[in-house]
Amino acid sequence: MGDGVLIRGGTVVDGTGAPAFAADVRLRDGRIAEIGAALLADGETEIDASGAVVTPGFVDSHTHYDLEMFWDPTLDPLPVYGVTTMVMGNCGFGIAPTRPEIRHDIADLLCFVEELPSSLETAVEWGWPTWSEYFAAAAEVPVTVTPFAFTAHNALRATVMGRAAWERPATTAEVALMCDLLHDAMRAGSLGVSNNLFDTDRGGALVPSRLADDDELRALLGVLADYPGARFQTITRDDTLRAHVHALAYAAGVGVLSLGDGTGKGRDGEPGVVYLGGGGSPAQPRLGFESSIGTAAVPAWHELVNGPADRKRALLADPQWRARARHDWDHPLDEQNSFRAEQLHELMLSDPEDGPGPRGVSLQALADAQGAHPSDVLADWVLANGIGSRYTKLNVGRMSTEEREAQDRAFFARPDMVFGGTDAGAHLKMFCGGGSNLYLLTHWVRDTGELTVEQGVHFLTKRSTDFFSLHDRGELAVGRRADVNVFALDEIALHDLERVHDLPDGDYRFTRPSAGFRATLVAGVPTVLDGKLTGERPARLASARVAAAG
Repeated sequence: MGDGVLIRGGTVVDGTGAPAFAADVRLRDGRIAEIGAALLADGETEIDASGAVVTPGFVDSHTHYDLEMFWDPTLDPLPVYGVTTMVMGNCGFGIAPTRPEIRHDIADLLCFVEELPSSLETAVEWGWPTWSEYFAAAAEVPVTVTPFAFTAHNALRATVMGRAAWERPATTAEVALMCDLLHDAMRAGSLGVSNNLFDTDRGGALVPSRLADDDELRALLGVLADYPGARFQTITRDDTLRAHVHALAYAAGVGVLSLGDGTGKGRDGEPGVVYLGGGGSPAQPRLGFESSIGTAAVPAWHELVNGPADRKRALLADPQWRARARHDWDHPLDEQNSFRAEQLHELMLSDPEDGPGPRGVSLQALADAQGAHPSDVLADWVLANGIGSRYTKLNVGRMSTEEREAQDRAFFARPDMVFGGTDAGAHLKMFCGGGSNLYLLTHWVRDTGELTVEQGVHFLTKRSTDFFSLHDRGELAVGRRADVNVFALDEIALHDLERVHDLPDGDYRFTRPSAGFRATLVAGVPTVLDGKLTGERPARLASARVAAAG
């Protein structure tokens, strides 16, 4: 391409929420050089934006490409859905810092909870004892979307404490070592710390960050307070614990991104706290029995995630296991589980591996037809169709579609919400989160008209960059980074999932076909033209300190 790009004839939606206006946009040297009417060409490559809007590149505020970026530098399908910036290292899980002797344990946490294939652990050369060494290595990998990353509390804790991180609070000396490692990460460019107060590991043990006491949390928050714009992310569904951790962060003067408040009852105006909001397309995950968090609240069924297929088949056929499974099904450890009685009509037996089915019938309907306990019916179905069989939840959580949309409307009105997070890069056989944030535009803007295009674009751009202090992007303004989308609302689509067999071990994952953007540019370089990848990979893992400087 020539020297710079001139985007002609479009309607600029600048990301701030201000009214759209007609203008051309000139990009040069990776920045926005000029915005105005009827700009004169100066030898640039031109992109026709007539009938289209020109917006900042979108931000996916919640992804898990930490390992995947090393083997899939396209970060599929994010670029063909207009994403130019993404946030990873979320939910307390990441790959740095990592000492060699604890590498497998850290990888297994990420692969189990985020349901990634274990082959990723060996397909990628990784293992950096400091976050700065990780940053230096990852910044050498050219990708299509600019990543920013949190430092994962679980990796930090395990690297300092080894297996003791799963067993006890840290000593004063161990906390001091964590703080030293966190200072290293923050100087290198980490967004902050992601913490997890919710999950268990493959064996049912609390993940390490759940054993951190207040002294440890205060110390880590004290480090973050030294870096303006640093953030503390936490996930829990315990309201009392959530409020306590928020108070610790507020006392330290550190902003919080709070996850896991699925009911949307977070307190409006809580000082320093922002919640990850909805607005994306409803998830319909496909769950299975190979390695899944979907059964964690039903211990007998959760036994199926470990061990070879023949052991799983033996359990499913064992009368003693079946008795335990029925009991655990009726007495779950957590109401957030896949087998709630009131939602079994929305649990579809969707993907038999290699047997007779039935396919496409709900577990409730099949249990009613057989007059049997749903646990036994599901066990029979898996035995008949293969351990690799999967079921689909038509509705995640406890709300109906109408209730969820009402919640989203309430979220849109709240200033303490960040949108655009999709869980892309995680749960590869459950769904494809990547691209689902486009629902803000296709449904809420175009199809229902409940949001203006200015609002929808703001939620996908500047709302996130402001919270994360990424002041060099998120707005179309002269001098800002030239991350730009060109698309027409009547030309784009949020497509259904499709399978591709491209994981390192040859297994499948879900992805989405291209949304149909006319152009997406990262630092002024087109990564997508006419809905297709150009092959350019101009992005690198970036420093939050540099981006904050503008």
